[in-house]
Amino acid sequence: MQSDDVISLFSGAGGFSYGFTLAGLKPTCGAEINNDACASYEANIGSACHSVDLAEISPSFFVDALGGKEPFAIIGGPPCQGFSTAGARDAADPRNRLIFNYLRIVEEVRPRWFIFENVEGLLTSGHGDALYALVSEFLRIGYSVRVHKVNFASYGVPQTRKRVLIIGNRLGADFIFPDETHSFESGKSKKRSEKPLAPSFELATAGLGQATTDLAGRVPYAAVASSDAFEAFMRLGNDYGHVSLHSYVAPSPSEAERFAHLLPGHTMKDLPEHLWHDSFRRRAFRRVKDGTPTERRGGAPSGIKRLHGHLNCLTITSAASREFIHPVHNRPLTLRECARIQSIPDRYEFVGNAASVAQQIGNAVPPLASMVLANHLKTLDGRFGSGLSLPDADRRELSAKLLGFVLTEATGMSPALQRTASLLGTLQQQQLFA
Repeated sequence: MQSDDVISLFSGAGGFSYGFTLAGLKPTCGAEINNDACASYEANIGSACHSVDLAEISPSFFVDALGGKEPFAIIGGPPCQGFSTAGARDAADPRNRLIFNYLRIVEEVRPRWFIFENVEGLLTSGHGDALYALVSEFLRIGYSVRVHKVNFASYGVPQTRKRVLIIGNRLGADFIFPDETHSFESGKSKKRSEKPLAPSFELATAGLGQATTDLAGRVPYAAVASSDAFEAFMRLGNDYGHVSLHSYVAPSPSEAERFAHLLPGHTMKDLPEHLWHDSFRRRAFRRVKDGTPTERRGGAPSGIKRLHGHLNCLTITSAASREFIHPVHNRPLTLRECARIQSIPDRYEFVGNAASVAQQIGNAVPPLASMVLANHLKTLDGRFGSGLSLPDADRRELSAKLLGFVLTEATGMSPALQRTASLLGTLQQQQLFA
């Protein structure tokens, strides 16, 4: 029996789920191993979050939770460490347990749709074998899929955040990804077009009021009314006139000196060497002295970085509130500013200490992008007839296809990405002769 239920796996504090909730698809439940994140999820989403290890749990747990109903969608994606650099085809490899348990849950629960989200490193993990194995398995269990590297800024999120999405369905439906709505520029990533620019750092954090060093305090909004549509979206559901987490630890004299020397776009390497962190100095010189070939060294670590106020923010991670310096003020970002950049609304209250909250925010799927994806799935599901009888198992396996893949928007590919493209290309060629 079909239903409109949504299950959120690796749900974290609920960013992915909150976007689906805004689209009218509030998940029936989440599943998350981190207790703080699980508590944050329940406090903000308002539905159960099962504190379980998805590397160990049987897929039948979710079959039972749904009462045998086949849901609308499963959303989520394993942490990147779930992908090994070798043996990607081996379901018994413990490093691949998370990815294959996600597959087993999809296979047994049989949602009409799924969205699998992960970091862009998935594209070349295991020399492309990890993604090839993952897509092959989705096809085997009857799902037609598209693989797309996206930048969430193109959906109006105020940061350049590159992620890999795999969307699949067992309706036998060909579909496309939602159209991009915004252009973006962060100083590191850029895609300018006739589309409006995604909110800059300044616009995204507008109205928050003056940050405080009172770590337990709440800060009133700078004005009674929202200044624009994004701020109005952030204030949605927050009727208190103030926010939590808009605080920071007062910098030490040495930190204050570093911050004062930084111009927008500057990093630790732009500072006088006597102001470098010891850890930065060790990492910077180790890359030169350890014999690593030049082409494999990568860039020097950036340490701290002052952001540009008029541009989109760089990717928010769990370290953002330590490493990103405010464009104007000589302080790191507050956790609430990080949440704003992730499009997590001001009403959101997090459970846990500062380090735990920083991780929950950094790991979240931005709700604004999630809402776009959820609305798109609703449209697609209606267009392809969710009320119709689904094909039987044999028919599903025959109709399951790799509908397409976009691994980069650049004109060229690295050798590693070329190999991934070649592997996925073989799947499409096999479909032509099947």
